[in-house]
Amino acid sequence: MLKNIIEYQKLDAKLLSLKRDLEKDASKQTLNKVVVLVKDSQNKLLELEEKAKSAIKDYEKYKAEYDKAFNQLNDLIKKDVEGMTESQLNESIEKANQLVSLLGSLERGLSSQAENVSTIVKNFETCRNNIVLYKQKYKESKLACEKLEESIRPKVEEIKKQKLEMEKSIDPTLLNKYKHLRQDKIFPVFVPLNNNSCGGCSMELPAALMNKLKAEGYLECEQCRRYIYI
Repeated sequence: MLKNIIEYQKLDAKLLSLKRDLEKDASKQTLNKVVVLVKDSQNKLLELEEKAKSAIKDYEKYKAEYDKAFNQLNDLIKKDVEGMTESQLNESIEKANQLVSLLGSLERGLSSQAENVSTIVKNFETCRNNIVLYKQKYKESKLACEKLEESIRPKVEEIKKQKLEMEKSIDPTLLNKYKHLRQDKIFPVFVPLNNNSCGGCSMELPAALMNKLKAEGYLECEQCRRYIYI
């Protein structure tokens, strides 16, 4: 009763082997890496865009403050000092010195923000150029992968055909149990008994379960959910 499901599982193993060979292929690995690089670069572009908006906003803030201080200083310089008292003159000089100091600070801020924006723009261009190169590499790798997939497709289709044919001779209960565990990414599903232990997870079976296994031919492992057979 178990022979057919074990042979069925062997066909599944062949399919998995072909899939692993495809995943290990250099073009497939390159394709996977490029996909990650493109996504990372696109996220970086969005991040740089937000930084640019923030930097421009800061620049405009510095510029507005600079223009305001410059106009105040210009108005102060235009004042007629002839009619000023000594106290008013000293006050104007102190105010002018403060504005000159503020203008110097704001000018440095403007210069810093301008450099920041320039750096962001350069990084943005570099990132965008990288995406163009990555997308070209993606096309090349994808084409190579498709050729490899095409070369193994006859083998895959033949194995799938054999599996469908074999399903007709497998007990439906066993087949359903097998497919249920395969959906949960468990493989192999049916494992041989190994020195009174599960051939999948090595859990030792107590005497009661050993008797049940001998009587029924197979049983579900309480630890890894695989089916143990003798």
